[in-house]
Order: sequence, then structure tokens, then C-alpha cells
Amino acid sequence: MESLRVSDVEGALRFVHEASAETGPEPFPAHVLEGLRALLGCEWASYCELDRRHRRELVLIKSPSPAPQFSDGENPFWRVVDEHPLCRAQKRGRFDALKLSDFHSRRELRRLEVYADMFRPLGIEFELEVAIPSPFEHTKTFIFDDAHRDFGERHRALLNLLQPHLVQLHRAAAVRRVAQSACAVLEDGRDLAERGVLVVDARGVIEVANAHARRLLDEYAADGAGDRDRLPASFACWLEEQRTAARAGLTPTGLSIDGPSGTLIIDLERRGASDVMLLEERAGPDNDPAGGLSTREREVLALVRDGLRNAEIAEALWVSPATVRKHLENIYEKLDVHTRTAAVARVHGLR
Repeated sequence: MESLRVSDVEGALRFVHEASAETGPEPFPAHVLEGLRALLGCEWASYCELDRRHRRELVLIKSPSPAPQFSDGENPFWRVVDEHPLCRAQKRGRFDALKLSDFHSRRELRRLEVYADMFRPLGIEFELEVAIPSPFEHTKTFIFDDAHRDFGERHRALLNLLQPHLVQLHRAAAVRRVAQSACAVLEDGRDLAERGVLVVDARGVIEVANAHARRLLDEYAADGAGDRDRLPASFACWLEEQRTAARAGLTPTGLSIDGPSGTLIIDLERRGASDVMLLEERAGPDNDPAGGLSTREREVLALVRDGLRNAEIAEALWVSPATVRKHLENIYEKLDVHTRTAAVARVHGLR
């Protein structure tokens, strides 16, 4: 193993310290990536997250920006990915620092389709990669490119030294995203007691779910809840449609699913790098415990739920306390209960 210079170790420590000070939702924004590129002394650096199974780009950050682009705007990556030696190595479970010259000489590389279609148009002759250990459906890779000189063993050792810290930086950013999304929902001041809350990342992986959301997923997912860490397929399909609409500048639309006990309404909100799904179950006419109550009786019961006494309810509704008592008697009879607490539980405590 190549011995690192004192200046290399100091530079690595400085990079980790500065990157750890990030407070945003992304682990490797452009200025952090630029610090890593400068540490290696190469021409270009990029960080990408891919869904290799469905061949989708999830995240792409480049430094410096703008980086070299294909003249026709068409990226041939997915066409040649299976010939890319570093991509093949990662598919086999190699996440340590690897370079093109570990697999091919320059003469051999230039005979490959991946060179003709991807490397040569971008002016890339040498490449070094290191990855965050990840499943095939969500790879996370740092790519370093140069047009003039190859990477050495010093560069490999430096990246292998940094790899565990890159893993921790990515995890810390995930925690920040979840915390920020949850706080944003709570700061809206809504009553979430009767709503399910899901925070979902770019792959459709559930980062946060309250117990109510879990129950609603199990009950309303026609294709089954499946993997507890991922959205059911029907929900994931709708979410992807909404993301596509958002990229086109369109307003997301809600989802409505009928079930045996009512209708599930899902609203989608974008919170930084995560999506927040708010799930609310609305009982059908035959299943709504309050279906037989009048509008005024519903108003009275709602104020009872909020903790108001009869005199306070009378004042709020501009009626007499005797009228409030009469409304409560009617409510008890219709709901077949005998107390205020039981009436509130019958209507509001079930959802």
C-alpha cells in the first residue's frame, strides 16, 4: 500500500472536518465535492446516485460546473454501462477505489465502445472511482476524471482512507433530511393525530412512518404492504407520476383509494430532498359513526373533543347551555353512548 504524506492526511482531515459542518439536506453539495476534487488534484469530479436496476439517475453533482457535456445532449451511459470496467466491478461488490488502468491499458481501453461513445467525446482518458457500499438498486459513487495523467496509488490510498468518512457523511445527511421533513410537517400546525405521515426518499424508500400510516398502508394497498421499508407498488407508481409532473412545473394531485371501511386520501408535499405523504382515512356513509349527526351536533361534538365545557360551547355557538345539553342528549342517543368521552371516542377516536 502506498504511504501517504503528512500533507495528504492533513488534507483528508481538513476535508472531513469541513464536510461534517454541512447542515443542508444533501451530503455532498458542489462545494464539498470541489474540496474532494482539489484534494486529489484532478480535473473533474462528480458524485452520482443511480438506480441500476431500473436504469434511472437519482442524483448527479459535478465539479467544476459546468463539466464537459455531450455535444448532442444525449448521454450514452446506459447503453455502454455493461462494458464500463468500473461499473462491472461495482456490480460484483467492489466498492473500494479502482481506476480504469487496473483493468485495461490505454490501447485496450481505446478499442472499447465505452471509450468511443463516452470517454472520448468528453475528453476523458483516466478515471478513478470509489463508492459507498450500497445495494444494486441505489449505487452511490464518486468519480474522478482527468484528460492528461493517470491516478496513482497515492490517490487510491487517499480515497480508501476517506471512504468510511464518506459513508458517515451520507448517513448524517439522511438523518438531517428526515429531521427537517418531520419538523416542517409539525411546524405547519396541523392536527396530525388523525393522519398518517410518511417521509419517502428518491427511491421510494420509507424513511419515517408513524403507526397510523403503517396501518393505512396495510389496509389500502391492493398489492399488499410487501417490504416494510418500501412503498407498495401502486403507491410508488403514483408518487413517480407526481414527481414527473413536478419536474414539468405542474402541481401534484392527490390520490384517492376506496377500501372496505372508507376512502384513503393522500396529499403529497415536497420537503427538500424528501417527499412527505399525508394519509387520511375518510369513512364512507355506511361506516361513518357520525353519519347520523346533524351539522350542529357535529359542531358541538367537535368542541367537546377540544375540551370545552357546556357553557363555553354555548358561548362559542351563540346558543344557551340548555340547547347544548339537548344536542348532547341527541348525540348520545344516536351514537348509543352515555358519556361525553364515549361520544368523542366513537366518532374521533377510531381514526
